[in-house]
Amino acid sequence: MKTLIFSLVAFVSSLVLLFACSARGEVRLLRQEIAVRLEPERHLLSGESTLELAPGASGQLLLSLNPGAAVEEIAVDGRGTLFRRSGETLAVTLTGEGSAAPRRVTVRYRCTFNDPAPERPVVTEDPSYGVSGAITPKGIYLGSDAGWYPAPEILPKTRRVTVTAPAGMEAITAGRRLARSPEGGTTTSTWEEARPVEGISLSAGPYVIVERNVDGISLYTYLYPENAALAERYLAASADYLRFYAGIFGPYPFEKFAVVENFFPTGYGFPSYTLIGGTVIRLPFIVHTSLPHEIAHCWWGNGVLVDYRQGNWSEGLATYVADHLLEERKSAREGRDYRFRILADYAALVGAGDDFPLGRFLGRVDPASRSIGYGKGAMLFHMIRKRIGDEAFFGALREIYREKRFVAASWDDFVGAFSRASGEDLGSFVAPWLHRPGGPRLVLAGVTNRRDRAGWLVTGAVRSAGEDYPLGVTVRVEAGGTGYDRTVEVSGKETPFAIVVPAAPERVVLDPDVDIFRILLPAELPPTVNRVKGSPGLTAVVTKGCGASDGTLRLLLRSLGQGDAPVIREEAADAARLAERDLLLCGVPERPGLLPLLPLEVTAETGGFSVHDTAYRETGDLLLAVANRPEAPGRVAALLLANSPAGAEAAALKITHYGRYGLLVFSGGENRVKETPLAIGGESVVTFTK
Repeated sequence: MKTLIFSLVAFVSSLVLLFACSARGEVRLLRQEIAVRLEPERHLLSGESTLELAPGASGQLLLSLNPGAAVEEIAVDGRGTLFRRSGETLAVTLTGEGSAAPRRVTVRYRCTFNDPAPERPVVTEDPSYGVSGAITPKGIYLGSDAGWYPAPEILPKTRRVTVTAPAGMEAITAGRRLARSPEGGTTTSTWEEARPVEGISLSAGPYVIVERNVDGISLYTYLYPENAALAERYLAASADYLRFYAGIFGPYPFEKFAVVENFFPTGYGFPSYTLIGGTVIRLPFIVHTSLPHEIAHCWWGNGVLVDYRQGNWSEGLATYVADHLLEERKSAREGRDYRFRILADYAALVGAGDDFPLGRFLGRVDPASRSIGYGKGAMLFHMIRKRIGDEAFFGALREIYREKRFVAASWDDFVGAFSRASGEDLGSFVAPWLHRPGGPRLVLAGVTNRRDRAGWLVTGAVRSAGEDYPLGVTVRVEAGGTGYDRTVEVSGKETPFAIVVPAAPERVVLDPDVDIFRILLPAELPPTVNRVKGSPGLTAVVTKGCGASDGTLRLLLRSLGQGDAPVIREEAADAARLAERDLLLCGVPERPGLLPLLPLEVTAETGGFSVHDTAYRETGDLLLAVANRPEAPGRVAALLLANSPAGAEAAALKITHYGRYGLLVFSGGENRVKETPLAIGGESVVTFTK
């Protein structure tokens, strides 16, 4: 995930000002030196920064610094000077005759950072958990929006950061590590960027450092002692992903790559390192999911920067070339299933009032915005790739990376590169997907078959609801064990098709490989945790056998984004009131009709439950099974069975991370089973009966 999206409005404003200042040729900044001392017990940062300006520099130098910082002195060429301050802006006037030597501006300051870090975080869509800057004995995190150093409007040619912390506390930030030394009861490290980026973050903690060099790139892990054994796994995986992406896009753009542990849950992708929370870094799948996603951001988002004036393309692209591409490399089926999950998540999580055009996506703030920026964005890149082919698609990405490294790129830049690579102007194809909310709703209509001289003739139409989109959708006829595909260029409300097959047709499937973005209908959606998260009307029903405490149940609802959902006792439940609601059932209800039809592999038993003939009767065991409510089409019911309050508490806040699944089993808080039930059908499939 790209870092600190919530501060983008301010970032875009400063970016526009930066371009304007550069165009006017104002103060030219050659170099910046930043030295900070961290005192965790006092939550204190003491800093000194020297900015080296071009000879003869005059006029006004504008710096941004945390408005709560105490500025002790600002000196120009060694002499104290007056300055103006407004909020986070420091204005330093450069007076006097310039000389042939570079001019130097030094800022000395102190600031406390003590944002409360979450003990048991519940809300997962705010990647910062409200923490901008925290200096604590547990760990240190200073985000690029914390104002922990005086940031000039115009980037310096080079930048060096020296961090001094108590002995045993190691620090890391952007750039190449020049030096690291423990001495005099402190630990000092120095980092230098050959090509500074817009904003830098800093982390520190009682890290165990493991390092290696791969293809001239320094790789590090900065992990807490309890997770230090994971170092080799993360180093090996990082080396593989760096080589993989360098082979596709071009050379890695930074001096190092590091996997750094944070003392509260995060998933940040910073220039040259990723910052992952300790509870997250231990999850076995992170090395195959979040890690490659953040490494992809080194090329897309941190290497090639984002021109946010046209929206944020980087999350969709990172999702496509990491999360999706790695699934696709396993098999075509895995890639198809991943794309289907994108569509299912969008349909489940993006309500009518939550939708907005992809071109307005800046960063995720809730499940709906994530589905738009990450999911719909990835599908747009997929549709472009399918339209122009792999050679043109990846060739265009290499061109953008070559031409736009460390420069902001927009959606227009991508459309232009794809158009040049393919020889086709893709502007009219891409525009509707960027500038309209939602997407097409497609179904099969009037599908019939009959014998003719060549075999069997299958006819029908693709019916489209809503606005027209420029797309060709595949219609597949399955006959005699073979699939026969026809691309239908959808136009208007209904587009006919006719396909001749040599054997008796068995099924007709719309978009069988999930190659287009479309809005799935309720009947096409599998019952999953995301259906619960995206429910517009959820009610929690507590039965006499509910194994979770009221507090844990409330935490679970909050983590699912359903903190306002009513919680009622089964004996007080009104059947008519629940008829049109999605349900979260804590325990097996006694009232007929409330319990949904569970998957065949799930059995609720006295003192426990069974899944796939495996009995779970230990106190730490928990089951969550989501199923459709046949009596309420389009609604789901989730059954939560906990063998003890402790088992429920251990697993409750983890369930939200398994949104794509509908059957989950946890033991002592560790996941044992995760499955996605099949959808029951829909109008995208027509089956012929013999």
